[in-house]
Amino acid sequence: MTTPARLVAAGYIESPIAQYQGNPLIEALPPIRSEADAAAALALFPEEPGSEVGLSKEVRLHCIDRLLQLVQPLPIHLELESALSSLIRSGYVGRNPLAHSTWRHMYALALGQTSESGFRSTASTLSVVGLSGIGKSTALESILRLYPQAVRHQQYKGHELVQVQIPWLKIECPFDGSLTGLCHAFFRAIDRAIGDERYAKRYRSARGIVPLVHQIEQIASTHFVGMLIIDELQHLRVAKTGGKENMLNFFVNLINSIGIPVVFVGTNSMIDLFSDVMRNARRATGLGLSDFRQPTHDDPAWALLVDAAWQYQWVQHVEPMTAEIRDALYDLTQGVTDILIKLLVLAQRHAIHTGEERLTVKLLRTIADTRMQLLKPALDALRSGDTRRMSKFEDLLPPDSQIAAMMGMLDRETCVSSQLSMLRDIRRPVHASAAQPSPEACEMPQIPATSATTASERIPSEARSLAGHEAPPAALRDAGWLLEDALEFSTAYAAS
Repeated sequence: MTTPARLVAAGYIESPIAQYQGNPLIEALPPIRSEADAAAALALFPEEPGSEVGLSKEVRLHCIDRLLQLVQPLPIHLELESALSSLIRSGYVGRNPLAHSTWRHMYALALGQTSESGFRSTASTLSVVGLSGIGKSTALESILRLYPQAVRHQQYKGHELVQVQIPWLKIECPFDGSLTGLCHAFFRAIDRAIGDERYAKRYRSARGIVPLVHQIEQIASTHFVGMLIIDELQHLRVAKTGGKENMLNFFVNLINSIGIPVVFVGTNSMIDLFSDVMRNARRATGLGLSDFRQPTHDDPAWALLVDAAWQYQWVQHVEPMTAEIRDALYDLTQGVTDILIKLLVLAQRHAIHTGEERLTVKLLRTIADTRMQLLKPALDALRSGDTRRMSKFEDLLPPDSQIAAMMGMLDRETCVSSQLSMLRDIRRPVHASAAQPSPEACEMPQIPATSATTASERIPSEARSLAGHEAPPAALRDAGWLLEDALEFSTAYAAS
C-alpha cells in the first residue's frame, strides 16, 4: 500500500485559546475558521457548462454527472463545521503527548488498569440525524476534507516527537449491527489512514470480541485518533440480542476511558438509541444534536440550494427559474437533497436524448412518475405529514418530539438570515434572467424574469476567482471574507 496523499508533515500554529496552547496535536491542525472562511472551504462548485452546451448530445450526457459533485454550503453545514472543530480539539486537551500523565494512561491501557491511571477524559460526542438522502454524509465528508487524514510528527519545540497522528476516522456501522464487524472496519480504516496494511490482516482471524476491542483501544491511543465518526448507526437497530448494548458500551468506553470523541450519524430511526447511551455516560449528550431537518417549501436555504443546482444544465435551452418550477421541484422531492439532484440529472438526460432540450414542469413530473417511481411511497408519506404513514418508512420517522424530550433544541433562526446572505456570496449571483421567487419563499434581491438563457452567458463565481488568485489569503482579506478577530463567534454560538 502506498503512502496516502493526506499524510502530511506536521506544521504547528500556536492557538489563541489557553487550553489548546502547548499541545502539538491541536497546533498541527488547521487554524479555527471563521464562518465565511469555512463556507468558502466547504463549497464545491464544479465547472459550469459554459460552451459545453454546444457539444454533441453523447458528450453532454457524460457532462451531466458533474452535477453530482455540487456542494452548496448551508447554515447547517456551518453549524456542523463549528461543532466538529470544537469536538476534535477539546478531545485532545486531555491527551497532550508532552504530558507524562498521557503516557501513564497509555501504559495503564496496555495493562488493563485504566481505573488506576487517574485519567480524566475531555472527550465529548455529537449526534447527526436526518432523513436518508438529506445530505448528512456529504456535509461530513466536506468538513473532514478540511483536515489531514494523518499527520507525521518529528519534533516539537525542541522535543522529539516521532508520532503519526490520525485526526479523524470515519467508519460505517455494519449492516447487521455487530461489534465484530465494526472492529474489522476500524482496522481497515486505520490502514487506509496510515497507508500501510498493518492491522486488518493481522487481526482478521482473531477470535473473541474482547481481544479485538482491546486492540482497538491500543491502536486508537497510539495513533492519537482525534475523532471517530460512526455512520449509518441505524443499522444497530437490527443487532442480535445483546449486540446493541455491547456496541453502545464500547462507544461509552472510547469516550470516557480512552478520551476519543465520537460522532453518531444516522437516519431519524436511530434516535431511540440515544437514550441508552445517555443512561450510561454523562458525556454522551456532548455537543447535542445536529438535525438535518426536512426544509419547508419556503425555506431560504432550500431556495439557495435549488438556485445553485439549476445553474448546472447542459440542455441547449435553459429555462429561467420560475415560481411554478420552484413549486414543482419541492413537491417532487420534498426538500430531500439527493432526490433533487437525481431528478435534475435524470430530467436532463431525458431532455437531451429526446431532443426536447429544455427542463419543464411537465418533464420533471414525468421523470418523477416513471424513472423515480420507487421513491413515490416514501415521498407521499412525507408529503402527507401523517405520522402513521411515515412510520412505515424508518428513515422518515419524524424526530422532533423525541428530540425535544431528550435535550433542548437550539433556536437557529437568529443566525440563519445573516448566514444565508454570506453563503449566497460564495457563488456567482443567479443570472439576471432567473425569475425571482416570491418574497415569502426567501428574501433575495429582486431579479426580473426574461427569456431563457444559455449556459455560455453565465458569470464566473467570486469564489473561483479568489481561489485562483496568486495570493489567496490576501485576496480573501481584501474581499472582506476573513474575520480580523479569531475569537469572533456568531451570536448563536455566543448564546449557547
